[in-house]
Amino acid sequence: MGESNLRQYIDDFFDELILYDDYYNGHYYKMLLKTGIDVFLDNENSYTAYEIYRTFFMIYQISHENKSEKHSPNEIKIVKEKNILLDLVKTMKDYEENTGDLIEKQRDHFIHSVNVFLLGLAIYSQNKSYRDKFKQYVLNSPYKKYYRIDGEFSHEEFLYRWGVAALFHDIGYPVEIIGKQLKKFINDGIKSISSSYNADTAIDFKDFNEFNTIVKKDPNFADKYTSVYPEAKFLNLFKPTDIMAHKISTDFKGIDVNQVIKHLDSFVDIMGDSGFIDHGFFSSILVLNSYGYLIQKYAKNNDFFFYPIVDSATAILLHNYYRNVLQKKPFDLKTLHPSQSPLAFLLILCDELQEWNRQPFGVKDKQRSHVNELVINIDDRGMDVEYIVREGAMGLGFSEDKEEFLKTVLSLRSIFKFGLRIITDVSQDNIIRENVHSEAQAPDILLRNVETIAIQIHNQYVETTKQQYEEKLALGEEIDDEFLEKYNNLTTFDELTPQLKIANIRQARSIPNKLDIIGCEIASNDDERDAILRFSKDEILDLAILEHQEWCDEKIGTGWTLGEKDVENLVTPYLVPWDELTEDIQQYDIDPIKNIIPLMDSLGLKVVRTKERLLTFEMHNFYSEYNKSAGHFDDLPSYIKYSNYKQTDFLLRILSELGYDVIDIEDAGETVMSFDEDSIEYLAKREHNEWYKLKVNLGWTYDAVKDDVAKTNPNLVEWDQLDHETKELNRRTFRNLPQLCGNVGLKIVKN
Repeated sequence: MGESNLRQYIDDFFDELILYDDYYNGHYYKMLLKTGIDVFLDNENSYTAYEIYRTFFMIYQISHENKSEKHSPNEIKIVKEKNILLDLVKTMKDYEENTGDLIEKQRDHFIHSVNVFLLGLAIYSQNKSYRDKFKQYVLNSPYKKYYRIDGEFSHEEFLYRWGVAALFHDIGYPVEIIGKQLKKFINDGIKSISSSYNADTAIDFKDFNEFNTIVKKDPNFADKYTSVYPEAKFLNLFKPTDIMAHKISTDFKGIDVNQVIKHLDSFVDIMGDSGFIDHGFFSSILVLNSYGYLIQKYAKNNDFFFYPIVDSATAILLHNYYRNVLQKKPFDLKTLHPSQSPLAFLLILCDELQEWNRQPFGVKDKQRSHVNELVINIDDRGMDVEYIVREGAMGLGFSEDKEEFLKTVLSLRSIFKFGLRIITDVSQDNIIRENVHSEAQAPDILLRNVETIAIQIHNQYVETTKQQYEEKLALGEEIDDEFLEKYNNLTTFDELTPQLKIANIRQARSIPNKLDIIGCEIASNDDERDAILRFSKDEILDLAILEHQEWCDEKIGTGWTLGEKDVENLVTPYLVPWDELTEDIQQYDIDPIKNIIPLMDSLGLKVVRTKERLLTFEMHNFYSEYNKSAGHFDDLPSYIKYSNYKQTDFLLRILSELGYDVIDIEDAGETVMSFDEDSIEYLAKREHNEWYKLKVNLGWTYDAVKDDVAKTNPNLVEWDQLDHETKELNRRTFRNLPQLCGNVGLKIVKN
């Protein structure tokens, strides 16, 4: 698609923007906000993101100070009161960062919200159709205090409403974090006893009504609003859910306000019974509680609350609630049109599309946290979004799932004549390597074995270094100071510093995990499986990169920092990504991988293929008998081998869905010799759909001719569109699966 235009689009927005306080009171608020955004775009992190939150909520701070009042140049006015809105932001940030390690697949929402905000500004600036619908929505409202410059509608009205909606849309996420922590804690504990347990958890409010209440400081708070909407007199307008229910019934014709109130009143119980938490629900209430209190306290125009603020808060509610509730019975709403709720439309769109640079909390290798780049093109005709994955993975079928979801929820062609297109550009093997690494589940080694292996790793290192030294002398090579220092410091394991002992222990512990990634495991010499004599170049490279990542984690965790080498003060120049290392330094990570096989041999053990990986080979060979173009497994590219490993793992998971386990043939349990035809159809369809998503996410497309270079395949269609012969080939695999398992020492049993 070309170069990303996001920065230019945001520049366009600010070029057209005039802030009221800048124009009439001589301030430079736009410059301050734009400066913060420019710095954030140069370096996205929590520090620069917080600058945007801070500037925005200080520009629009609600306090007793008249922020528009212009003082003399030498007068400094001190305001000692706290900024309640910024306090909410800090709370979300702290909860998310400090609890990320306790939750699986926990991702950043703090920086994410800033990117949602910026993407919304970009769409607004480039799409006239959306701008017109937003403006008309405001003008059609009874609210007449919207921002104007010289009597004309100002883009600041959008900036303000959208800023509150986007920057606060995940402010209630700590509630979801707590719920996920509880669920993970309970399930991790009981699953460690037996996989047959399946406990569900939810947060229970002792008194939800207390939370769902705006502090009452002005009993006449809603009088003007109810004079415009007489039916609202029968609602409790100090109750956020009643306010939003009325807003929904006003924006969406035909929706019964009492029906929405009833659902929102019971929503906490519904979430508890169903085992999920909608953080948007809590975010919207927090926004209304905060602004409701501030506006009453500081005697602002109450219309300011009941129109722009309620509009923003209701959009926050709707960004999950619309698809999860209002599009289902009894409401049955169709796709959301931007004229019904422009902010909700934009928030759903931007929240779904904002997937670049999202930091997965709990991931130890922070160098791989920001994994994606964005290329974007927006105009009145359409919107193209391309995600470029340098490291890490977006998830299988990401683009198709996103497009399908957005088409189901939003009336996209109401602002984009040609619709929305999402593309994912993934390095071929990265997505597979990342998933294989993250899902490795090798057993722990007994401590006595860790000790033995750690000592042997050190002894190998000593022997290798001595050999290298002798070779350099024999060849007359110059020995640099760094290598000479390493040679002169050789010692026994017992005499190593604690730091170096930890390094060897860490390597020993990680061997089973590394082997699992490439489909291997440690076995005794009497195991019938053939020993692996050497790893492939691709396997060595993958595991060496992982070894370096683990080494970085170890060094950072034990107090080392990046800088010019200073061992005494724990400073090293090698805390950098693998690609930034010289070949000589990379060799320090490659050698431990090459040494795994001789290391195991020296301990009377051997490295063998796991039976699950042997099943991968067996299935591929079986498939090759009917499809000669498949080729031999050993000749496949590394990323295709990894994808086959993933397919086998997926196959074992879908077997579990049907109540089957794949276990060692020697274990207790009656062997399943065949599946019924319904199960075969289910398994074949699920397996094909997983293959389809994987291929698409690796950049493959449909074509009548298979071409591995151009990445085209005639089978890249949904299951129902496959020809009979190809479907039958998929089914044949599952008909023969019990036998294929038996060939590698496995069997299928009912669990």
